[in-house]
Amino acid sequence: MNYPILPLLFLLALPLQAQDLSVELIQQKRLEIAPGQYSGITHVSEDIYAVVHDKAVGGGIFFFTIGCNEDGTIGPVTAFETDAGGPGGLDNEDIVYVPETKTLFVSAEGDQSIREYYLNGAPTGRRMQVPSPLLSPKANAGFEALAYCDGTFWTTTESPLPGETLHRLQSFRLSSLKSGKSWNYRAEKPSVPAAEAASAQAYVFGISALTALPDGRLLVLEREVYVPKGSVLDMLKSFTSSSLFLIDPLHDDSPELKKTLLTHFYTSFMNIANFEGMCLGPILPDGRQTLLLLADSQDGSQGLTGEYLWVLALDIR
Repeated sequence: MNYPILPLLFLLALPLQAQDLSVELIQQKRLEIAPGQYSGITHVSEDIYAVVHDKAVGGGIFFFTIGCNEDGTIGPVTAFETDAGGPGGLDNEDIVYVPETKTLFVSAEGDQSIREYYLNGAPTGRRMQVPSPLLSPKANAGFEALAYCDGTFWTTTESPLPGETLHRLQSFRLSSLKSGKSWNYRAEKPSVPAAEAASAQAYVFGISALTALPDGRLLVLEREVYVPKGSVLDMLKSFTSSSLFLIDPLHDDSPELKKTLLTHFYTSFMNIANFEGMCLGPILPDGRQTLLLLADSQDGSQGLTGEYLWVLALDIR
């Protein structure tokens, strides 16, 4: 997802507690790595995470080392790009690691594909058989999110398909790479009127990431980014809004998936943080599950911002 970005000055996370669910912000960390457009992240093994860069010309698959302390905080982070020379220009947006095959699957917004890659970044030649309706999304609003757990993948387009009001949450089977069941998901309504969004310097709205829990439930990240055109005073109206929801597609047969709000992040006053990467981290000694959120800095936006990683602790047992 491309958008102009403004300086990151401060971030506010609003912890919520409902139905014995709780989320705590453990750490907000600025990474001392080269700026990029990192749009997806997945845990591979121990302190190794695979990250996808949506504009890198060499295929865009990186590996990060992210060590986690017992309190959930992380230490120094290193990053390097794979050198297998996978296909470029696909606008890769999300990535998942599949333990059964020891391979990576990457969702690409450029051609609405989900391709498989070896751990060295080389394509295996296999890809998902995407249903034809999902091949024609709204412009720049295609496959932004991908999740995997226990033989099942989930994806959806960033915005509903043309002429539709609900997102299609689509599943795929690892065994066949064919599509399976789909569900209807309703995102929250945008807070910015359509006319203002259309005239903005930058505006994005929709689902930016999915993460699967071990029991098959899914975390859904919805976000809205608004940067108006105009003077400095107009820019003061800039904000980002991200909400994390919990859904249970495997046990929910309702016409629209029921969802529970876990937490909400709000940024304002010219501080833009577009969270596009999300994955599970280690389990803490107290039993809580860590969740890592990665912001797309748009290559650092000429030095105005940097690469940020958030660590959340989830108590959703």
